[in-house]
Amino acid sequence: MFAEEYLALVRECRDEEKMFQFLKEDKPGVALELAKSKNVSPRILDILTRHVSITVRHEVAKNPLTPVTTLQRLASDKDMLVRDYARRTLLAQN
Repeated sequence: MFAEEYLALVRECRDEEKMFQFLKEDKPGVALELAKSKNVSPRILDILTRHVSITVRHEVAKNPLTPVTTLQRLASDKDMLVRDYARRTLLAQN
């Protein structure tokens, strides 16, 4: 399977257990695709707030599915853009 096809499966996934499986496989691009997904579960988004990649945390902070409590935690992230995106998403949710 090509990388594009694999990432499309990740992007379209609606099953939280399968999302956990994708994360455990730790293939390039998976965390980012889940962070941007319109189907991602709140638990997966919460896990991704601890991801080493700032880009992944940016996407979690911008995702409108990210729970308020998770966004509030991201509003204190060490990265300025993560904090800013989290605050903007919180404002948009209110």
